[in-house]
Amino acid sequence: MKSIAHKLWTGMMLLVIVVLVLLWFFQIVFLEKFYINQRLNEVKNRGFSILKEFDNLDREELEYHLDSFIYDYNSSVELIDMEGKVIYSNGQGNQRPMMLYNQIKGSLLKELLKGEVITTKMVHPRFNSEYMAIGIPLLVEDKVQGIFLINMPLVPVEDTADILKGQLLYISIILFLIAIIISFIISKSLTKPLLKITKATGQIAKGNLSVKIETNSKDEIGELSEKINYLAKELSKIENLRKDFIANVSHELRTPLSLIRGYAETIKDVSGSNKDKRENQLEIIIDETKRLSEIVDDILDFSQMQSGKLVLNKESFDINATILSVVNKYEIFSEQLGIKVICDCLPSILVNGDEVRIEQVLTNLINNALNYSEKGGKINIKTEKKEKKVRIFISDTGKGIDETEIKYIWDKYYKTEKSKRIGTGLGLAIVKNILDAHGNKYGVKSIEGKGTTFWFELKLSQF
Repeated sequence: MKSIAHKLWTGMMLLVIVVLVLLWFFQIVFLEKFYINQRLNEVKNRGFSILKEFDNLDREELEYHLDSFIYDYNSSVELIDMEGKVIYSNGQGNQRPMMLYNQIKGSLLKELLKGEVITTKMVHPRFNSEYMAIGIPLLVEDKVQGIFLINMPLVPVEDTADILKGQLLYISIILFLIAIIISFIISKSLTKPLLKITKATGQIAKGNLSVKIETNSKDEIGELSEKINYLAKELSKIENLRKDFIANVSHELRTPLSLIRGYAETIKDVSGSNKDKRENQLEIIIDETKRLSEIVDDILDFSQMQSGKLVLNKESFDINATILSVVNKYEIFSEQLGIKVICDCLPSILVNGDEVRIEQVLTNLINNALNYSEKGGKINIKTEKKEKKVRIFISDTGKGIDETEIKYIWDKYYKTEKSKRIGTGLGLAIVKNILDAHGNKYGVKSIEGKGTTFWFELKLSQF
C-alpha cells in the first residue's frame, strides 16, 4: 500500500514534469512557427505602409524608408516595376539582393500580378539556407504597377531556439531538483500530523480517551485535529456519564430489590400472622416495585426515543387538569419532604399535544424540583398565555444550578453534585426529547442559592 506521502510526492513530481514538458514543447517546437508568423505579419504591415505612401515619396525619401526597413528586419528587398526593371534593390549584411523576381515562377508570380500577397519558404541557391520570400503588389489606383519583394532569413530563429534549448536544459535540471526537495518537505509536513491523527484515533478506538493531538496548524488538518481532540473529550465525558449511570441504576435497582426480598422473607418467616406488620411490609414491597417500574420505564422510554421510535398521539386537552393530576400524585411525597407545592394556574386552557407524554414531562420536572429542594422549601407551578402558546413554569427554592453545569443538564445520564437522591439521570433527557418531538421551546433559569425555574411551551388547541 502506497503512503499518502509517496502519492503526494509522486503527484507533485508529475506536475513538475508536465509543466517542463509543456515548456519545452511550446518554447522549442512552436517557437519557430510562432516567431515566423508574428515576424511575417510585422514585415507585411511595414511593407504595406511604405507602398501606401509610394506616390507621395521622392526617390530619396523612398530609399530612406526602404533602407530603414532593411536595417530593422535584417533583410534584403527588391522593388520591381511591371516590365521587370529594378526600381530599388539592397540588402543588410550578407543578405545581398538575389533578384527574387527571377526565382518566383509560375502561379506565385501570377498571384502577385493579380494583386495578391504571397509568402513562401525558399532555399538560398548558393548557401543552401532557408529564408522567407514575401511578395507584396504595388497598387496605384487599384492597379498593379510593380512588385515589392522581401527576403527575410530564418537563421536567427534557429539560433534563438538553440540558445533556448541550452538554457531550458539547465533550468529544467534545477527546477527538477528543487521540486524533489520541496515536494519531499511538503509531503512530510502534511503526512506528519496525519500520522499523529491516525495514531490518536487508534488509541481512542482502544479506549484511551485521554489522548490529545498537539498541533499548531491552522488549516484543515489542524481543524481535524481539534475536532478529534473534542471527540475524545466528549467520548470521555459520555464514558464517565455511562459509568455513573450504571452505578446509579445498579444502586437504584439493588435497594428496592433488597427491600422487597427482605420484607418478603420477613413476611414468610416472621410477620405473616401479624396483620398490621404484614400490611405495612406489603405496602413497602408495593412501593418498591413501583419504584423499580419507574426506573425501568425511564430506561425503556429513553431507549425508544433514541431509536427514533417515539410516536406522538396529539390531541386537544386541558393542561391545567393535567398539572393538577400530577401535583396530586406528589401530594403525600411532598408532605413527607416538608416541601409545599403551589399551583398558580390560569383557568382551563386547551392545548394541543400528546397528553401522556406532556404528563411525563411534568412528572419529571416536578420530581426534579422535589429532588433539589430542601425541607421547608416551595415549588411554584405557573401557566402564562403568550400569543398562540401557553408557557408552563416549574420553579423551586433549592440551591440552584452552577452556571457551568446548566448546558449539560439536558444530557443523558447527567446529574449535578447537588442532587439529594440517586437516580438514572435520564429525567431531563427524556423531557428534552419529548419537547423536541413536539417542536416546542423550553429552557431553564437558575441562580445559585435562590433556586431554579424550568419552563416549556405548548400550542393552544384553537391555533
